[in-house]
Amino acid sequence: MKQKEGMPFVKLMMLISSLAPLFLLIGIRGILIKNVNNELLVSSKDTWIILSALIIVPYLILKLRIKASRKSKDIFLINTVDATMNKEYLFTYLITVLLPLYSITITSMNELYAIVCAVLFVLFVFWNMNMHFLNILFAIKGYRVYTLPMYYGSILLTTRQHIPRNLSEIKAHRISNSVFIELKNYKYDA
Repeated sequence: MKQKEGMPFVKLMMLISSLAPLFLLIGIRGILIKNVNNELLVSSKDTWIILSALIIVPYLILKLRIKASRKSKDIFLINTVDATMNKEYLFTYLITVLLPLYSITITSMNELYAIVCAVLFVLFVFWNMNMHFLNILFAIKGYRVYTLPMYYGSILLTTRQHIPRNLSEIKAHRISNSVFIELKNYKYDA
Protein backbone atom coordinates (compact mmCIF):
# COMPACT_ATOMS: atom_id res chain seq x y z
CA MET A 1 0.00 0.00 0.00
CA LYS A 2 1.43 3.36 -1.03
CA GLN A 3 1.32 6.11 1.58
CA LYS A 4 -0.32 9.37 0.58
CA GLU A 5 2.05 12.31 0.79
CA GLY A 6 -0.41 14.57 2.56
CA MET A 7 0.19 18.26 3.11
CA PRO A 8 0.57 19.10 -0.60
CA PHE A 9 0.84 22.84 0.14
CA VAL A 10 3.81 22.25 2.46
CA LYS A 11 5.38 20.00 -0.18
CA LEU A 12 4.89 22.74 -2.81
CA MET A 13 6.53 25.29 -0.50
CA MET A 14 9.47 22.92 0.01
CA LEU A 15 9.80 22.59 -3.78
CA ILE A 16 9.69 26.33 -4.39
CA SER A 17 12.13 26.88 -1.52
CA SER A 18 14.54 24.40 -3.13
CA LEU A 19 14.71 26.70 -6.17
CA ALA A 20 15.88 29.69 -4.09
CA PRO A 21 19.42 29.64 -5.60
CA LEU A 22 17.94 29.76 -9.10
CA PHE A 23 15.74 32.73 -8.17
CA LEU A 24 18.75 34.49 -6.69
CA LEU A 25 20.75 33.93 -9.90
CA ILE A 26 17.86 35.20 -12.03
CA GLY A 27 17.73 38.33 -9.86
CA ILE A 28 21.45 38.92 -10.26
CA ARG A 29 21.30 38.46 -14.04
CA GLY A 30 18.12 40.51 -14.27
CA ILE A 31 15.18 40.49 -16.61
CA LEU A 32 15.88 42.84 -19.50
CA ILE A 33 12.59 42.84 -21.43
CA LYS A 34 12.15 46.15 -23.25
CA ASN A 35 9.21 47.58 -25.17
CA VAL A 36 9.40 49.25 -28.59
CA ASN A 37 10.52 52.52 -26.94
CA ASN A 38 13.50 50.68 -25.40
CA GLU A 39 12.03 51.01 -21.88
CA LEU A 40 12.25 48.11 -19.42
CA LEU A 41 8.91 46.34 -19.02
CA VAL A 42 9.99 44.63 -15.81
CA SER A 43 12.00 46.89 -13.55
CA SER A 44 14.88 45.64 -11.48
CA LYS A 45 12.93 46.57 -8.35
CA ASP A 46 9.88 44.53 -9.45
CA THR A 47 12.10 41.59 -10.35
CA TRP A 48 13.70 41.61 -6.91
CA ILE A 49 10.34 41.96 -5.13
CA ILE A 50 8.91 38.94 -6.97
CA LEU A 51 12.05 36.82 -6.61
CA SER A 52 12.52 37.77 -2.95
CA ALA A 53 8.94 36.68 -2.29
CA LEU A 54 9.65 33.37 -4.07
CA ILE A 55 12.69 32.88 -1.83
CA ILE A 56 11.41 34.15 1.53
CA VAL A 57 7.70 33.20 1.63
CA PRO A 58 8.17 29.43 1.09
CA TYR A 59 11.03 29.37 3.60
CA LEU A 60 8.89 31.17 6.20
CA ILE A 61 5.96 28.80 5.58
CA LEU A 62 8.32 25.86 6.04
CA LYS A 63 9.62 27.39 9.27
CA LEU A 64 5.99 27.89 10.43
CA ARG A 65 5.25 24.22 9.68
CA ILE A 66 8.29 23.18 11.71
CA LYS A 67 7.17 25.46 14.55
CA ALA A 68 3.66 23.94 14.44
CA SER A 69 5.15 20.44 14.46
CA ARG A 70 7.29 21.37 17.42
CA LYS A 71 4.39 22.94 19.30
CA SER A 72 2.08 19.96 18.71
CA LYS A 73 4.91 17.49 19.47
CA ASP A 74 4.38 15.84 16.08
CA ILE A 75 7.35 13.53 16.72
CA PHE A 76 8.04 10.14 15.21
CA LEU A 77 10.62 7.46 15.87
CA ILE A 78 12.39 6.96 12.52
CA ASN A 79 14.17 3.71 11.65
CA THR A 80 17.61 4.71 10.31
CA VAL A 81 19.09 1.26 9.63
CA ASP A 82 19.17 1.63 5.82
CA ALA A 83 19.72 5.41 5.69
CA THR A 84 21.58 6.72 2.67
CA MET A 85 22.84 10.29 2.33
CA ASN A 86 21.53 12.15 -0.69
CA LYS A 87 24.74 13.59 -2.11
CA GLU A 88 23.64 12.54 -5.60
CA TYR A 89 20.53 14.72 -5.26
CA LEU A 90 22.71 17.79 -4.89
CA PHE A 91 24.76 16.84 -7.94
CA THR A 92 21.57 16.19 -9.95
CA TYR A 93 20.15 19.50 -8.78
CA LEU A 94 23.25 21.50 -9.72
CA ILE A 95 23.82 19.87 -13.11
CA THR A 96 20.23 19.53 -14.30
CA VAL A 97 18.64 22.66 -12.87
CA LEU A 98 20.93 25.47 -11.82
CA LEU A 99 23.56 25.41 -14.55
CA PRO A 100 21.24 25.10 -17.58
CA LEU A 101 18.70 27.63 -16.29
CA TYR A 102 21.39 30.06 -15.17
CA SER A 103 22.71 30.36 -18.73
CA ILE A 104 19.38 31.72 -19.98
CA THR A 105 19.25 35.46 -20.57
CA ILE A 106 15.75 36.88 -20.30
CA THR A 107 15.46 39.64 -22.89
CA SER A 108 12.02 38.93 -24.36
CA MET A 109 8.60 37.83 -23.20
CA ASN A 110 9.12 34.50 -25.00
CA GLU A 111 12.28 33.87 -22.97
CA LEU A 112 10.41 34.78 -19.77
CA TYR A 113 7.60 32.36 -20.66
CA ALA A 114 10.22 29.70 -21.48
CA ILE A 115 11.96 30.01 -18.11
CA VAL A 116 8.63 30.00 -16.24
CA CYS A 117 7.69 26.80 -18.12
CA ALA A 118 11.12 25.30 -17.38
CA VAL A 119 10.75 26.08 -13.66
CA LEU A 120 7.25 24.55 -13.67
CA PHE A 121 8.61 21.46 -15.41
CA VAL A 122 11.42 21.16 -12.83
CA LEU A 123 8.85 21.52 -10.02
CA PHE A 124 6.75 18.75 -11.62
CA VAL A 125 9.75 16.42 -11.95
CA PHE A 126 10.98 17.12 -8.40
CA TRP A 127 7.42 16.60 -7.06
CA ASN A 128 7.15 13.20 -8.72
CA MET A 129 10.69 12.11 -7.83
CA ASN A 130 10.16 13.09 -4.17
CA MET A 131 13.14 15.46 -4.35
CA HIS A 132 11.41 18.30 -2.59
CA PHE A 133 13.71 18.89 0.34
CA LEU A 134 16.84 20.21 -1.35
CA ASN A 135 16.82 23.40 0.67
CA ILE A 136 19.98 25.47 0.43
CA LEU A 137 19.09 27.47 3.55
CA PHE A 138 18.96 24.30 5.64
CA ALA A 139 22.15 23.02 3.99
CA ILE A 140 23.92 26.25 5.02
CA LYS A 141 22.85 25.51 8.60
CA GLY A 142 24.54 22.11 8.35
CA TYR A 143 21.53 19.87 7.75
CA ARG A 144 22.02 16.73 5.67
CA VAL A 145 19.24 14.86 3.87
CA TYR A 146 18.96 11.07 4.14
CA THR A 147 16.63 8.72 2.29
CA LEU A 148 15.12 5.98 4.41
CA PRO A 149 13.40 3.12 2.58
CA MET A 150 10.06 2.04 3.99
CA TYR A 151 7.78 -0.77 2.93
CA TYR A 152 5.46 1.74 1.20
CA GLY A 153 8.15 3.88 -0.49
CA SER A 154 10.69 6.10 1.21
CA ILE A 155 10.91 9.07 3.51
CA LEU A 156 13.43 11.88 3.83
CA LEU A 157 15.12 12.74 7.10
CA THR A 158 17.11 15.92 7.53
CA THR A 159 19.47 16.14 10.46
CA ARG A 160 22.66 17.93 11.41
CA GLN A 161 24.29 14.75 12.60
CA HIS A 162 26.00 12.09 10.54
CA ILE A 163 24.00 8.88 10.96
CA PRO A 164 26.42 6.11 11.95
CA ARG A 165 25.70 2.50 10.96
CA ASN A 166 25.15 1.46 14.58
CA LEU A 167 22.36 4.01 15.12
CA SER A 168 19.01 2.37 14.43
CA GLU A 169 16.52 5.08 15.42
CA ILE A 170 16.17 8.85 15.53
CA LYS A 171 13.32 10.91 16.91
CA ALA A 172 12.30 13.63 14.48
CA HIS A 173 9.53 16.12 13.83
CA ARG A 174 7.17 15.55 10.91
CA ILE A 175 7.10 18.27 8.26
CA SER A 176 4.96 16.21 5.90
CA ASN A 177 4.12 12.50 5.65
CA SER A 178 7.42 11.83 3.88
CA VAL A 179 9.74 14.53 5.28
CA PHE A 180 11.03 14.62 8.85
CA ILE A 181 13.54 16.89 10.59
CA GLU A 182 15.63 16.32 13.68
CA LEU A 183 15.86 19.76 15.26
CA LYS A 184 19.21 20.80 16.68
CA ASN A 185 18.15 22.35 19.98
CA TYR A 186 15.15 20.17 20.78
CA LYS A 187 15.33 17.83 23.79
CA TYR A 188 13.70 14.69 22.33
CA ASP A 189 14.19 12.59 25.45
CA ALA A 190 12.82 15.16 27.87
